Amino acid sequence: MPARSLETALARVTLGMLVVYIPGETWASLPDGLLNSYYIVDAIAMVLLLFGALHSLRARPRPAPGMLCGAYGWTAANGWRATFDRWSHLADGGTLDYGRGELAVVACATAVAVGCFVLSIYLVIKSAPEGSAVGAPR
Repeated sequence: MPARSLETALARVTLGMLVVYIPGETWASLPDGLLNSYYIVDAIAMVLLLFGALHSLRARPRPAPGMLCGAYGWTAANGWRATFDRWSHLADGGTLDYGRGELAVVACATAVAVGCFVLSIYLVIKSAPEGSAVGAPR
């Protein structure tokens, strides 16, 4: 599959995942309030993912995976923190608001975000002009 087609697919899948992520995370965060710092970090991820996906789709036919890559980097890092906060809390004998299933959902979502981040890094590298090094000084 050509890199631009792969990027388009990633952008579209991102929009599809946001249909679940935005209401799901908002609902799960309601008991703590939507001004909770953890929800704000998630809201930033939602905005970055939405902007990155739309930017990528609007840039056609030119490749534009950079914003999507940054968005997935933010989302994956936040998911990593959320997963291991829950894991640590359970290891210390605590309980989760939504039971052990909460850890499974967060860990799976983190794995997906990390996978999309790796894919988007690949797309950034592939979109670099021939003979240039990504991140090299000009």
